[in-house]
Amino acid sequence: MKETQPTVDAYIASFPATTQKWLKKMRSLIKKAAPQVEESMSYGMPAYKQLKKPLVYFAGYEKHIGFYATPTGHVAFKKELSRYKHGKGSVQFPLNEQLPVELIERIVKLRLEEISKQKTGTDEEAVTKYMKQLKHHLKDEAELLRQFILKTNKSLKERIKWNAPSYYTTEDLFTFNLSNPSLIRLICHHPTIVNINSPLLEGNYKDRRIIVFKSAKEITAAKKELSRIIKLQLELV
Repeated sequence: MKETQPTVDAYIASFPATTQKWLKKMRSLIKKAAPQVEESMSYGMPAYKQLKKPLVYFAGYEKHIGFYATPTGHVAFKKELSRYKHGKGSVQFPLNEQLPVELIERIVKLRLEEISKQKTGTDEEAVTKYMKQLKHHLKDEAELLRQFILKTNKSLKERIKWNAPSYYTTEDLFTFNLSNPSLIRLICHHPTIVNINSPLLEGNYKDRRIIVFKSAKEITAAKKELSRIIKLQLELV
């Protein structure tokens, strides 16, 4: 009879309580950084895949947690990982220290981007493919807004981030939210956006503002003001 693989829950439960705490934390960090990741057991440890491709793995040991982000994830953060015992495609996080939360999230997100490029080619090609496959009542209007943003400032680049087109320089500044089929939300999520006053900017959040469009007419009418917002945002970054 074929032996079945244990579940991730069972794997974690097999460790002492203190170790379980850090294994659960590692699991939570990976899922937070990669919300659509597929979780399973592979090679006797928790394994995560994105688009059917290996993303990262982790494993529990007596005195440390092993983290495996394939060679590329470790090479890219060689300097940050140098303080830990590590190999070509592995690193050991001691159980008597806090997990480097931000670093782990950055490594996972890097792996996500690598896999995305392997699957779809360049960032621009990924966005073009996304727009072609988009099922939304304002699909044409979304493409109109996309082209306007790209033409407004050549320093802006585009990519798929948070499962939608996002526009960035050194960090993401404007991201589409197309969850509502009747409107287009443009999320302005760099914290400095709160220093810009404009009738287009909605919300009273501490770190972001939202621009809402319901038609091509609204987008056309807002071009001058949207251009001003983009210019000011780039100056503030």
